[in-house]
Amino acid sequence: MSWATVKEYLDLFRTDQVMQQLQDWNVGNLSTDPWFLGGFAVAILFTYFMGWRTISAFLVGLGGFALALSWTVSKGTGVSGIESGGLYVIVGGGAVVVALFIYILFIKTD
Repeated sequence: MSWATVKEYLDLFRTDQVMQQLQDWNVGNLSTDPWFLGGFAVAILFTYFMGWRTISAFLVGLGGFALALSWTVSKGTGVSGIESGGLYVIVGGGAVVVALFIYILFIKTD
């Protein structure tokens, strides 16, 4: 593997490339997609009531991260995204997701 191949691979992780890929995948529409929201809600409730706390916490973290990312991408990126509240959404949403993950996995007792 040459240095040029490694550099070419790492160029895929530049911020503009990642944001373009997220926009191509329509990640901004996940927060309004009822199938996505309903599917994650059913999966979380099912695993929670079955007593699978670890899987339930993992799904809460994954779904919460996807929703926070979706809301942030829909608000916009760059300076316009910061002005419209995109930064607050990703930071606040991330804090809520992490707190809920910790609560379900470590604090909640049956």
